[in-house]
Amino acid sequence: MSVIATTSEAWWEAISTLNTDCHALRARNDILIATLPLVARNDTLQGVNPSMIKIIYSKKCSEYGQMGHPESPVRVTGTYDYLLKKNWEFVNPAGCRTQDILRAHTRSLLDEVKSGGFNDPDTPDYNGIYEYAVLSAGAACMAGDGCFNEPHFSLMRPPGHHATRSRLGGFCYFNNIAISVLKLLSEKDIGRAAILDIDCHHGNGTQDIFLGDKRALFVSLHQVPLYPGTGHRSQDNCLNFPLSPGTDEKMYMSVLDTAIGKIREFGPEVLAVSAGFDTYRGDPLTQMNLEKTTYRKIGEHISELNLPRYAVLEGGYSPDLPECIYNFLVGFGG
Repeated sequence: MSVIATTSEAWWEAISTLNTDCHALRARNDILIATLPLVARNDTLQGVNPSMIKIIYSKKCSEYGQMGHPESPVRVTGTYDYLLKKNWEFVNPAGCRTQDILRAHTRSLLDEVKSGGFNDPDTPDYNGIYEYAVLSAGAACMAGDGCFNEPHFSLMRPPGHHATRSRLGGFCYFNNIAISVLKLLSEKDIGRAAILDIDCHHGNGTQDIFLGDKRALFVSLHQVPLYPGTGHRSQDNCLNFPLSPGTDEKMYMSVLDTAIGKIREFGPEVLAVSAGFDTYRGDPLTQMNLEKTTYRKIGEHISELNLPRYAVLEGGYSPDLPECIYNFLVGFGG
C-alpha cells in the first residue's frame, strides 16, 4: 500500500509499521536554500539575539523512501513544514563534484553507489540514490564553503556519518561531513578543522576517514552499547565519549563541555557538526534521555567556541524531530 506521509502522526505510523512496501511522497523538483531569521514573527522562544543562519534544503531529497524504514522523507519534510510555518524562507544546493567524493571515498564505493546492485537492508538500493546522495553531499559542501560568512545547516538526506572510506551502511551512502571537511582543507587557506558528532550512534565512517589525519580532530558523543558497536575508546586524533543508555541532560552537557574543551585546545579554524537528534528521549531507535529544549543548550555551547561553523543533519527519528532541530538552530546561530 502506498501512502503520503506529511504529518507527525503519519510519520510515527510509518516508523512503527513493519510493512516494507515502498511508498510515494509528494515531491517537487524545486530546490531550495533557506535564509533563517532566528527571531521570526511566530518565534515562541524569547531572549534570542537577532542573527541569521543559512539553511540548505532540497525537496528532491523527499523523493525516495521505503515504508517502515525509519530514515523517512518526513524527517526533512516535517522539519521544512515546521520552519515554514514560522515564516522562514528557503532557496538552493547543488550536487558535489566527483573529485569531492573521491577525497573521502574509494573509487569502488563511488561506482557501487552509482551502478547500484548492492544489498544492504539498512541502506537500500533506491532508484536514483546516487543522485540523491550526491545532492546531500553537495549541500554539506555548500554549508562548509559558506560558513565563514555565517553559520549554515544542511537539512538534507541521506545522512552520512556511517559511510566509511570504502563501505556504505547505516542509512549512509557517502559521508557528507567528511566530504565537506576534506574539501575545505584542500581548497581553503585553513590548516585545522574539527568535527563534532552529536548523533546518538558513533560516527564510525567519519573516524575511519580521518583517523591519523593531523589536520582534523574528530570528537564524538554517542550511546554505548548501540549500533555500529564502535567508539568505545579514543584513538589518536579521534576522541570518543561513550555514554550509557539513559544519559540525561545534566550528564550530557557536562561531557559536551569536556569535548568542547578538547576542540578549543586543538585550535581549529572551522567547526563541522554531525547533528543527530536521536539522543532525544522520545527517539524510537535509542535509549538516551535528552529533552527538546536540550538542543538549544547544545547549540549555544557549540556557538561559544566562536568559530566559523556549520552543521549537517544525521539521525533523529522521533515525530518531535522538527522541534529538536528548531531549538538547536536557535542556539547554534549564536
